[in-house]
Amino acid sequence: MGTLARTKYRNEPMNVIEVVLADNQPLTLCGLRSSIADHSDIRILAECTERECLMEVVSTHAPQVLLVSTELLREEFDPLQALKEDYPHTRVLLLTARHDSAFLQHILRLGINGVFKRERPVHHIPIAIRTVNRGELWFERAVTEGMLSDLLRNGNGKKDHADGEKKPPVSAREQEVIELICQGLRNKEISERLHISEATVSHHLTSIFRKLEVEDRVSLVLHAVRHHLVAL
Repeated sequence: MGTLARTKYRNEPMNVIEVVLADNQPLTLCGLRSSIADHSDIRILAECTERECLMEVVSTHAPQVLLVSTELLREEFDPLQALKEDYPHTRVLLLTARHDSAFLQHILRLGINGVFKRERPVHHIPIAIRTVNRGELWFERAVTEGMLSDLLRNGNGKKDHADGEKKPPVSAREQEVIELICQGLRNKEISERLHISEATVSHHLTSIFRKLEVEDRVSLVLHAVRHHLVAL
């Protein structure tokens, strides 16, 4: 079947993040499993080793986070697009060795919540899982800045007047938050940079999402580039 179900454990903490791991290399799965083993707030529901089983595993277990590799997907991302459409509440963290900007732009448009580079230390895996589970993005700052620069340079940052309806203006503070999100900063880093609480950052994000009619940080980044809300 290409899957391995994991049992639930007693005496687990509240708000456990339920995860599915998907990679076609057993050794990689072993490493991922080991990186999570000592973190009681993360539980592995199942492991998947075949692309054909991916949708079934996600449907069966409804994980909060799916950690899946480009190798398992064989560089074909239709399953991810279908998954994001059918299971919008599952956050997707992509494990990859690729660095090219075109690839990163493509998966960002698909709504992928984060990219974990294979060369990064494996002990960062739990941090990445927690980050995307909070609704934040996991992209290295240099990668994010380079990707947005390419979007602007290639003309994808042109303003879209098709909707003909002017969006409510964002405040000066909300503009600062938008710019920092586009640089890849997380809520904690934004709060430290602006000397405000994380709760205030979350409040600003809620207001920004409402005013710009976007649903998450991914769509906010794309909107900010297309409407020239950021200058890179």
